[in-house]
Amino acid sequence: MIEQLNAERNAPLVEWENDTRPEAEKGAKPRAPRAAKFDDIKEEYSFRLKEYTVKQASWSTQSSRYQNIWDWVYCTVEPALLAPHLELLVSNENLSLQNVIRAFRDKFQLSEENTREQVREDYKRILECGRIGSIDPKVWVTDWFQALARVQIYYIPEVEGFLAIKDFLQVVSVKFLPAWAGQQLALVIEANALGEPVRTLEQYGKIFEALIQETIRTSGRSAVFAMLGARSDSPSGHSCPCKESRTEKYPWPPSECSILELAVKGTTAKPPDPLLTEA
Repeated sequence: MIEQLNAERNAPLVEWENDTRPEAEKGAKPRAPRAAKFDDIKEEYSFRLKEYTVKQASWSTQSSRYQNIWDWVYCTVEPALLAPHLELLVSNENLSLQNVIRAFRDKFQLSEENTREQVREDYKRILECGRIGSIDPKVWVTDWFQALARVQIYYIPEVEGFLAIKDFLQVVSVKFLPAWAGQQLALVIEANALGEPVRTLEQYGKIFEALIQETIRTSGRSAVFAMLGARSDSPSGHSCPCKESRTEKYPWPPSECSILELAVKGTTAKPPDPLLTEA
């Protein structure tokens, strides 16, 4: 900075000396300037130092982020796939992280139709998972909403109209909320037959989610066995998981079964009947 200031101060003298005109025409010779000292540039130096510090910090942050992405590329992409792209970009003097990502995107990105098919299959898989019933209903409905959002983006027929609602309610009726889903399914079929309006698929999903959350919130004997109690096969009796056969009936619902309560909660208000014996 001192050299730059000296050069600026000397500029008039240098210009005068380089002027080839007669001295009478170019005027009096400028006086030689005083040599610059640190005090002359102290304020400018402090300003530039602060500016540099800010820019350096910003550069370091950006550089670290880019390096993290580079590391991710090297860790996740097979060397045999990565090497040809790097060699081509280097030979073209066009190597950059952005160009590497663009090269892979252009070569490996799924087509629109392939993406639609993948989204469709993901949605069907979520429905089938609910039909099997081996997943927490709260987790399942979260996964279902995410899959629904994806298929809605691509306007896939599986989530539109009467059949989509029917599929959803049929899945819910198998394991999660048999009584509610069965009732709603009957109402939807009636409305469809009469040409009457029904709720949207997303609305049924929100109702189902609210019912599941309410069941969890009010968890107790009646809530724990609510879904089991809805699986009664006839008005004259109730099926219960404690029975070896589904044909055997209790006169009371599963929520009143002391054996089932003991198995699920570890305690019961009354001794099981018949009494459980240790093996």
